[in-house]
Amino acid sequence: MTKKRKIKIIIIQQLFYCFKVLQYLKIVKPKIIINVDGGISSQMHQYLLGRIYSEKGYTVTYELSFYKNWAKDNNGYFERNFDLLKAFPYLNFIKQTNGIESMIYSSHFAEKTVSLDHEKADVFLYDIEPPKYLGGYYHTPKEVWKDMFPKYFHISPHVLDSRSFSLYEEINKNTHSVGVHVRRGDLKDFNNAYGHPADFEYFKKSFSYIYSKIETPFFYFFSDEPQWVEDELVGKLPIVDAQYKIVNENGSDKGYMDLFLLAACTHQITSKGSFGKFGALLRDSKEKIVVLKDDPVEYVWKERLMNPVYL
Repeated sequence: MTKKRKIKIIIIQQLFYCFKVLQYLKIVKPKIIINVDGGISSQMHQYLLGRIYSEKGYTVTYELSFYKNWAKDNNGYFERNFDLLKAFPYLNFIKQTNGIESMIYSSHFAEKTVSLDHEKADVFLYDIEPPKYLGGYYHTPKEVWKDMFPKYFHISPHVLDSRSFSLYEEINKNTHSVGVHVRRGDLKDFNNAYGHPADFEYFKKSFSYIYSKIETPFFYFFSDEPQWVEDELVGKLPIVDAQYKIVNENGSDKGYMDLFLLAACTHQITSKGSFGKFGALLRDSKEKIVVLKDDPVEYVWKERLMNPVYL
C-alpha cells in the first residue's frame, strides 16, 4: 500500500468518527445515497430505487461522479450522459455533490451484497435503512414496475428537438408501427450480466412473428450502431416493400429522445439490455406486442410487461 493511500484511509477514518459524533448529536441526519451510472435506462432504474426509500420517509440523495470520471459504456466507446432530467425535467431529484460525504458513505456504509435471487432481493431492498450507500444494480420487486414506473415516468414530447418531434408525430399516426431496438456496443458480444446478444436468427423469428400478427407493419430501427443495422441486418430480414426506417437522427447525447420515439411505437422488438423494455413500459398495454429473446436472463420481464412474447 502506498503512503498516499494510507494517508487517505486515515483521513476517511477520522471523518467517519466525526460523522458518527454529528449523527449522535442529531446535527447530521443519516441518509441513503444511490450511486447513479450508465445510460438513461440505468438512471431511471436507480432513480426508482431511491424513490422506494424516499416514500418510506428516508432522506435520499444521488451520487453522479460517474459522469465526471468515466461517462462511457463498458467498452469505453459510447458516451454515457446524465440525461434523466433532460428526459423527465419534472422529477424531484436531489443531487448528492458532497465529496467528503460520498467518501464516508462508500467506505463505511456500502451495501456490498447484490442478490440475483429475486425473492431474496425483495426482502433485502425493503430492509435497508440509512445510513447506506447503494452502488450496484439491484433487482427490484414487481411493484416498482407496475406502480412506481408509470407514476414517475411518462413521455414528455416537449423535450424533443424539431426533427425528433416530427418523427414522433409520424410514429404516433402509424397504428402499425413496430419499434426495433438493436443493442450493439458493449452488448454485441457475450456479457456476464446479459448473456449472449440478440442474434440474427432472433430478429428473423421476431419479424416473422410480427407479420403473422400485424397487417402491413412499418419498422423503425433504433440502434447505437445504425450503420451496422443498415449494412448487416435490414437487407437480410423479411421486410416487405421496404417498409422500414433506420432512425439515426440522435447520437448518444440525445439517446433519451430515441427512448421516447421507441415508446411511441405501437409494438416493439427488443434487444438485450433495458432500453427497449423501458420504451415498452413507457406506453405499455395489453394490446402492445413486446418481443424478447427467449433467454433466462430476460425472464424477469414476464412480471413487468403486460404482453411479452419470447422467441
